[in-house]
Amino acid sequence: MYCILLLDVYVINAMKGEGSMNKGTGKNSAAEMEKIADETLPETYIRTQALLSRRKRLEKIQQEKDFFVDLKELAEFETEQAQAFIKECKNLLRSNLATGVKTDWASLYNDKPYPPFVYKSHAPQYNQISKEKGVPQKNFLSELLFPATKKARLKKEKEAQATYNLKVGQHEADQKAKRAAYEKDRDAYIARQSAYNSRVEALQLDFEKGHPKAMESYARIALLGAKMPDLLNVYFDTVYLPREKQLIIDCLLPAYYDVPRVLNYQCSKDGRTIEPTVMTDEEFDTFYRDLIRQIALTAINTAFTAIPTRHLKKVGFNGWVDNDKIDDTLESKVCIITCQTGRERFAGLDLLKFPAADSIHQLGGLTAGSISGTETIRPIVSYEPSPETTATRRQAADNPKKGRQSPQYQPGEFRIATTELVDEVMDQIEKNLLFTAGKKDETLH
Repeated sequence: MYCILLLDVYVINAMKGEGSMNKGTGKNSAAEMEKIADETLPETYIRTQALLSRRKRLEKIQQEKDFFVDLKELAEFETEQAQAFIKECKNLLRSNLATGVKTDWASLYNDKPYPPFVYKSHAPQYNQISKEKGVPQKNFLSELLFPATKKARLKKEKEAQATYNLKVGQHEADQKAKRAAYEKDRDAYIARQSAYNSRVEALQLDFEKGHPKAMESYARIALLGAKMPDLLNVYFDTVYLPREKQLIIDCLLPAYYDVPRVLNYQCSKDGRTIEPTVMTDEEFDTFYRDLIRQIALTAINTAFTAIPTRHLKKVGFNGWVDNDKIDDTLESKVCIITCQTGRERFAGLDLLKFPAADSIHQLGGLTAGSISGTETIRPIVSYEPSPETTATRRQAADNPKKGRQSPQYQPGEFRIATTELVDEVMDQIEKNLLFTAGKKDETLH
């Protein structure tokens, strides 16, 4: 279902614990970027922009942190960050309900004009060259009395003029060459922009027709717009069943041991180190359960809000984490939370009034007894996995008698995908989306 690709070293390092707030986290898999097999170009663009925005925010916090010299002040700053993270997690659902889904088709198009041509080199000036060549000022009386003085001046003026003409020619040739290069880059940019916008238009048309892949892609785009704390890695994949008008959301949740659990920081008695105060196991278990339930409800609400009723009647959610009991030779994932609901039933919930646990319970959802990845539950709704393409997914929707089974994760699939595809996805992002071609101002917005 997923292929793990390492896309951002900065985020990976941050999640590994290079800031004191993140020390003690577990696996590195939570810091790995998920690449969806059927991901469309607009979707990849949105994903990349979200990643870049996240990176900038984390860099800004790190820069502020590096500014501190006094450990007491640093402890206060780290405490503010820890408490802000906890607050974000506890209010995750509320925040997303307040902001709503901001994704719209117009925002997916790239309408950024190519910057105008600017030639920054200054044209050569004769007066400047004349000074450099040491051309003397014309002195009528002196040259009348001493003809050799006039002869020397004229010689230097001739040399200065020749140098000036040469530099003017070089300047014009350089300007012409750079303009030609600019026009070539501009034409290439416009061609890429046009091709990209055509892909967005095609996706929009397919979405309106209810094509499964388009529905899945747009749903993932909407889910990318959900507000999540920067210190959490949450990745979504989707499957759309056209016959049932149902969307199945498979979510790779932040691993239990990767979520920061620090409450505050204090200087040690000797004033040489900063010591964290963390949640108890019972406190963190409650905190984590509430977090994944809010993520589930946020995802379901986002899907219903983004996709009109004519296309979507039901949403299923399956939350997956890494299985801590699987050794390094067998990589797999387990489901720790699952639920399914119809649009009307979900609309009848008061998500702000009642705890997330109550809402999940009202939907008939299930949560694993152990949420650290050591116990799995069977998804309430899933699909027939496709070993090669999504064609089998469509067959599952058209042949309900076969039943739908939990997705099976093959040994080593994630490590193999990481090794083989990381270079490919980075090239794709660079060539198709950022449009940098070595120039920062060609980045899509």
